[in-house]
Amino acid sequence: MGKVVQITNVSKKYLIYHEGQSADSTLVEMLSRKSKNFFNCIRHPFSYTNPSSNYEEFWALNDVSFDIEEGDRVGIIGRNGAGKSTLLKILSRITEPTSGSVKIRGRLSSLLEVGTGFHPELTGRENIFLNGAILGMKRSEIKRNFDEIVAFAEIEKFLDTPVKRYSSGMYMRLGFAIAAHLDSELLIIDEVLAVGDTQFQAKCFKKLSDLRIKGRTVLFVSHDVNAVLSLCDKGIYLENGRIVVSGNIDSCVNQYMKTYRDKSFLWQGNAGDEHIRIYSAFLDGNKEFFYQGEKPKLTIEYEILKPHPDLFFILSIWNMRHQLLARTHTFDDTDETDKFASLGKHRLSFGLDANLFHNGDYLIKLYCAIHNKKKISDDEIVLKFPVYTQKKNARFGHTLEQEGITLGTHWEWQQIGQ
Repeated sequence: MGKVVQITNVSKKYLIYHEGQSADSTLVEMLSRKSKNFFNCIRHPFSYTNPSSNYEEFWALNDVSFDIEEGDRVGIIGRNGAGKSTLLKILSRITEPTSGSVKIRGRLSSLLEVGTGFHPELTGRENIFLNGAILGMKRSEIKRNFDEIVAFAEIEKFLDTPVKRYSSGMYMRLGFAIAAHLDSELLIIDEVLAVGDTQFQAKCFKKLSDLRIKGRTVLFVSHDVNAVLSLCDKGIYLENGRIVVSGNIDSCVNQYMKTYRDKSFLWQGNAGDEHIRIYSAFLDGNKEFFYQGEKPKLTIEYEILKPHPDLFFILSIWNMRHQLLARTHTFDDTDETDKFASLGKHRLSFGLDANLFHNGDYLIKLYCAIHNKKKISDDEIVLKFPVYTQKKNARFGHTLEQEGITLGTHWEWQQIGQ
């Protein structure tokens, strides 16, 4: 077994312009900006200042080094803006590093964005051959895997339909199917799987597990700690463009989760996008924990800027072993009131039942997205949720080491004889 990837002192710098400019502008945007600057210079020759000088440097990656061995399953974790996506783009040769070197041995396939490499006017059948060729597959190889790709993507009925008529879910299924069936030494997957439905996500993870058994090297980015722990054996924890810790996946996840230990009952900020801004999330109660039997209420304050019918919240509860215990989302609510249709500020509440939990410390995570299209907020909003047993009910004390969901006390007793 040899090294599949060698990253040595890699850094990536971006220039952030303050006049709505971007260092990665398209040709049309660049020409438009240059023309505007030219005419402003003619109109105001003595007072004009070139806005291109009004920028600051941002280092998305800073002196990152690591090796990946053949057969490794590496999970890359970190908060939003930590540099994960930039690292994957460099590895996928989408962008070049500012400094440092990247060596990759063998063929690489990557799935970073839904429908990358698809031509909207071509059919699903034609795009399988086009996208496969872009990823480096020979025509004979595509033909050999064609039926398996179509079956995996579940697009048999739409195989000869132009992909511009595909939903985002169909795009994602087809893109993953092609990338996963490429006989490559290294498979790189970003969190694009998060936009798929639960059934297809399970299908994808099974396929990734099969690739793991075959000894393929997988590089996986996700905020889903359960998925990372189940799929990966090694990890890289990034923060502010630097590696905090790398090596055993458990050590990386433990270090990552420590950043949540300082969470409180109140989150305040400004998370979201052009559709929704989330300003606060808080649990009621002027204390640092809840007793079993209490029913705290989680309240979310947000503002709708651009209504969208597929906006939704997911509320999930995790234990400190990074395992998902329970979740609900606004689609579950039978109340037909559309919570995201009206412009303006709103307040949404959800009642919790602390009696459902054993003693322990838990995390409440609030996730916001547009169904099957995009993530809006996933790891910014985290609250702590400690649950304890009142002394009068603590018959067994803490000797049982219980943690997680309890089934409650719904025992029914009946004497049927002497």
